[in-house]
Amino acid sequence: MSHPHILPTVVCSRQGMARFCGVDVPDHLQALVVERTTCPNGNPDCACNPVVSIVGGIDEAGIGQALTDFGGCVEVADGKLLAGPHLQEALASNALYMALSTATAYSLAPAHLFCDVLAKRLALGDKLRDGIELAVHEAIINGLLHGNLEISSDDRQTLAGFEKFCAEVAAKLTVPSLADRCIEVFAVADLATVTLSVVDSGPGYTSALVSAPDEPEKKSGRGLKLISHFADHVEIGDGGRKLSMRFVR
Repeated sequence: MSHPHILPTVVCSRQGMARFCGVDVPDHLQALVVERTTCPNGNPDCACNPVVSIVGGIDEAGIGQALTDFGGCVEVADGKLLAGPHLQEALASNALYMALSTATAYSLAPAHLFCDVLAKRLALGDKLRDGIELAVHEAIINGLLHGNLEISSDDRQTLAGFEKFCAEVAAKLTVPSLADRCIEVFAVADLATVTLSVVDSGPGYTSALVSAPDEPEKKSGRGLKLISHFADHVEIGDGGRKLSMRFVR
């Protein structure tokens, strides 16, 4: 069983006010830090050392602002940073990074929030931006349902099947060990391409499941085929837990 990777964190505050390297943080966000030895902005007035590098918020406004202003949003659970093992890699490569719990990601629209900020950051055209969002949405849904919640079947072709599916999702979201699992989304770009990765905390799957014959009459369970339609290259790693998609800019 995979567990979220917790990095050492500390609340950055001066006189009771949360701050991000000398910049005030809104009340609905909590300022957190990842261990570093110096302030990346060379600010001698930082409230603490290590410095704040990630701001976490679990509402849509908080997520959007954290991604826009700081390039990263990590959910806080019980005072700890709910971050996956790729956080440090993302920070080192100046990637846009988001890590949310299953419950939060399922209740919000993380693909839209993430891709909206990414498109503005990279000045992506509408067509490419929309294709990326659809692919990321499918990847996140696959990771949440079949990875973190470990729902093996996806039979939503009939009303009875859909009701059973919804009941199973609702039941599993009440299990803390599943609902608190981390899902990571991060994007790295160069002048020619942008690569997005979605990493879940589930048990993974075999490549045979990916290459199963297509069944056009089915309306669900085709996320990987849809992703391949929009992405120029798709790669599955980490035993099926990581899905990377590369798009030509």
